[in-house]
Amino acid sequence: MMEEQTTTHEERLEEIRKKKIAWEEAERYSDQQERPFHRYPDYVFAGFWIRFFAYLVDLLIVQALVGILIKPIFALGGISMLGNNPLTLFGFLQLLILVGYFILTTKYTNGQTVGKMIFGIRVVCFKEEKLSWQTVLIREGVGRYIGKIVAVIYLVAAFQNKKQHPIDMLCDTSVVTENSIRALQEGY
Repeated sequence: MMEEQTTTHEERLEEIRKKKIAWEEAERYSDQQERPFHRYPDYVFAGFWIRFFAYLVDLLIVQALVGILIKPIFALGGISMLGNNPLTLFGFLQLLILVGYFILTTKYTNGQTVGKMIFGIRVVCFKEEKLSWQTVLIREGVGRYIGKIVAVIYLVAAFQNKKQHPIDMLCDTSVVTENSIRALQEGY
């Protein structure tokens, strides 16, 4: 009688193991359906700080563009340049350059801005092999505008496995480190 209970217990454990394996395979299949591109392990995603420093470099570049393209016109015209409020002409043009910079560089350089290039990171989409205009416009256009208003949304990325902030989650994108991707592809 005791052997029968042990065998039954072992059979139950084996049945549980088989169900667990089947569930894991179903999860993997589901993930492949939802995210057919850029499926990387968690360690390749760029952390909060490296993204933050790349963003600071990009902000310096945007401010340089504003200083070269907009400020001379406003200075020559005697137009006030006070405030960053997007409801003023100066604020609106600053925002336009910021959003335009992020949209155009991200789209035309395969997910990188100058800051991202310097730090060796880039944006990838899990549903697209190459970033589409729709993804870039939402992530960089709408996302940068919202991020300018509510900057704390970027902190969410520090606590996510795939280092995604809410706009990344909306677009199904994230930022990866180029060296980790290269090492992963070369088998190191």
